[in-house]
Amino acid sequence: NPTTGPVEDYAYGFWWGADQAIGDLNDMYPDFDFELIEVNSGCDGDMAPSAALDLIDEGVVAVIGAACSGASMGANQVLSAAGIPMISYASTSPALSDNDEFPLFYRVVPSDGIIGPASADMMAHANVTSGELAILHMDNDYGVGVGYSVKNAWEEDGRNLCSVGMLEYDEDENNFGAIVDDIVQNDDCTTVFLSSYMNDAAGIIEELHNKNWDGHIFTADGSAGIYLYDYMTDESQLEDVTFINPRTGFSYGDFEQRYDDNAEEVGGIKYYILTAYDSTMILGKAIAEYDEHHELTDSIEQVGTNYEGASGLITFLDNGDGAGNGFDICTYSGDSSDANGGYSCNRFWTAENGVEEY
Repeated sequence: NPTTGPVEDYAYGFWWGADQAIGDLNDMYPDFDFELIEVNSGCDGDMAPSAALDLIDEGVVAVIGAACSGASMGANQVLSAAGIPMISYASTSPALSDNDEFPLFYRVVPSDGIIGPASADMMAHANVTSGELAILHMDNDYGVGVGYSVKNAWEEDGRNLCSVGMLEYDEDENNFGAIVDDIVQNDDCTTVFLSSYMNDAAGIIEELHNKNWDGHIFTADGSAGIYLYDYMTDESQLEDVTFINPRTGFSYGDFEQRYDDNAEEVGGIKYYILTAYDSTMILGKAIAEYDEHHELTDSIEQVGTNYEGASGLITFLDNGDGAGNGFDICTYSGDSSDANGGYSCNRFWTAENGVEEY
């Protein structure tokens, strides 16, 4: 769990979802004593391996996480060598789809490989045209993976980026004057897509407004949701910013309602709290139901086929990826206290049908 680092503000929510699942599993399987052992991944590929070693020392048989893709990659090198499977609730890098490179790795979320086509369709549907788009992305695994997935999808149909193209920045950066100047000083760049976490997305949006840039801003799921308002000095600067977020399918069971009842206290990003719960439930059921004649991974794959989760229907693909339910396309109002809770999701995207209206 990333209790420090760029997404530490979400860590309590991830823990809460997993802890709720541990309670449910102990109720369901009274002959088992499920225990949640939390270590800090730091959202960091260099820090996660030592955290994984701590879990091995604790005698764990399987792992939930990591949240960040780089951390999952680092942890997997250690855990897979020890024969320990892991299920991530939030790692979305396309690189993790390679099950030869990352064996024993599963995730209940889809790869960012599909966020590119979804984001490109979202922007084309909003009448963004060839030569108008700039992509700003962090230099970590998530930022690069999403950024290039969007670039490749945008250019697939013969569209071009604007003159600045792709702009990369240090994930620990908090001064965005230089990259924003690149956008402002090139009149052809009238649209920006941010592959960012919330803190830096807010900083970039504020810098664009402060320099009187009036183009259209889109963001990926790393900076999506109501909590982006918490990072803004002026909420109104989020008006008309559009974001894409994994779409929750029909929520089975009562966990979604439990989260809604405690949302003010728990905080976090709802979708990923639901997926943290689902990951833990799938793994716990797989542990409880497998026998000595089969591998734990066989049981994970059996439980994880048409699993009726809080985040929707979950099925692991052959490479361990989650199939997903498409993406919601949402627009901020610029007022977190409005009747819609600060944003409205009026459209959605699926691989089968592209952008549709709700």
